[in-house]
This record gives sequence, C-alpha cells and structure tokens, in this order.
Amino acid sequence: MGLLGPAGPARAVTVIAAALVAEPVPAAVIALPGLFDAIAITVGGLSGALHATRRGFDVMGVIAVAFVTGLGGGAIRDLVLSDGTPAFLLHPAYLAYAAGGALVGFLFARRASRWQFGYDALDVLTLGVWVLIGCQKAVLTGLPAIGVVFVGVLASVGGGLLRDLLCGDVPSAFRPGQWYAFAAFLAAVTYAVLNQVSTPLYVDEIATLVVAAALRWASLRWDLRTPIATGGARLARAAQARAGLEDPSSVAEASTRSSS
Repeated sequence: MGLLGPAGPARAVTVIAAALVAEPVPAAVIALPGLFDAIAITVGGLSGALHATRRGFDVMGVIAVAFVTGLGGGAIRDLVLSDGTPAFLLHPAYLAYAAGGALVGFLFARRASRWQFGYDALDVLTLGVWVLIGCQKAVLTGLPAIGVVFVGVLASVGGGLLRDLLCGDVPSAFRPGQWYAFAAFLAAVTYAVLNQVSTPLYVDEIATLVVAAALRWASLRWDLRTPIATGGARLARAAQARAGLEDPSSVAEASTRSSS
C-alpha cells in the first residue's frame, strides 16, 4: 500500500532521511523571475523599517536595519556558498528595493495596523521565495541535500537574525513564536527531497513555495507557535526577575512577528 498503509509514516520518514543524506544529483533549476527578488527584498526592508521605528530609531537607524533585514539573508547565503561578491552589490536594483521598503516603513509606520493584512499576505508569499532561491543556489553549488536545507533556511531567516542582533534583541528565530523558521525548514526539506527523487523541476519549486506559504499562513491564521522546553517559560521568568528585567513575554509581544 506504499505510503498509505499502516507503515506509511515510518516508510515516509525513511525515504526523507535517505534523500537528505544521499549524494547530490546533477544541478538544474528553473530561475525565478526577477519580480520575485524585488518583492522579497522590498518586504524584508519594510519589515526591518517597522521593527526599527517601533524601537524609536532615527532615520539612519531605520535605513540601516531595513537594509540589513532585506539584504542580509542573501548576503549570508552567498558568503556561506563562497559564491563571490554578494548579489546585492552586483545588482544595484536590490539596494533600491530595500530602500523602497525602508521609506515606506519610515513614513507610514503609524498606519501599519491599517494594512496589516496586506503585509501578512506579502510575508506569506515571500518566505517561500527566500527558501527557494537559497535552495537553488545550494543545488547549483553542488551541495548534498542536507546542505541544501541548511542554506535554504539560513537564507530565509538570515536577515531577521542580523536585524535582531543589530537591535540588541534575542533573535526571534530562537524564541517561541509563530512559524517562520519552522515553515522555512519544512519547505527546504520539501525541495531537497523532491530534488533528490528526480521529480520535474517545476514540481520541486511549486511545492516549496506552497509548503512555505501554507505553513506560514496557518501559523498566522490560527496563531500556531513553536513549543518551548518543558518548564522553559517558568525558568525564563525567574531568570528575568533575578536580573531585574521586564517579563520576557512583554518583550516578545513588542517585537515583530517576522522571522519567528
């Protein structure tokens, strides 16, 4: 009965594990249109700008955080892959996209709640783009499947990690929150496994985008959150109290949801 029988889940796990540790397959991808890059970088810049304005940064601080958020994931990806000069330095338009997101975030931060639905929709759509571009570049570099997953996740959360470090926050990818890094991980696994079993290229890429978007949308729609270790919340509150700091839950609520 294949994967649908009683032993189906165990067999599926075996297939996935085998695909992730297999030797890399011959590299081939279908490049995404440039519009996808433009939207993803702009949304990243907007996310960084909103994050900075909520912390009272001045205009230069907002611009810096916006650029780091919009371009950081791609830069880390290229550096990890030793892919030469980061893409945003070779394509000046990428800087313009990040600047556009920074400008919108700086000028309209007070009205952000009015277009939260639109922002969430873009966030849902662009997560898969970051994952897919990272996975594609890793495949073209000749990495095995497990390396493809690593680079895909790193490319999608790298900008948020740099943003949080620049703002003096604990990276949101490491805190309990709505699915972002988790959704990116499962989407990257989807791409890597399908690529290893030689499905058509367009199936690999569409499936990756759909998995990332579906999981991210579900987490926003039903407030699905990553779990914390047993007793972790109590221990965190106790540590904060001993240090005389504010409750960590209030810090988490004050931060943006992106890159969770």
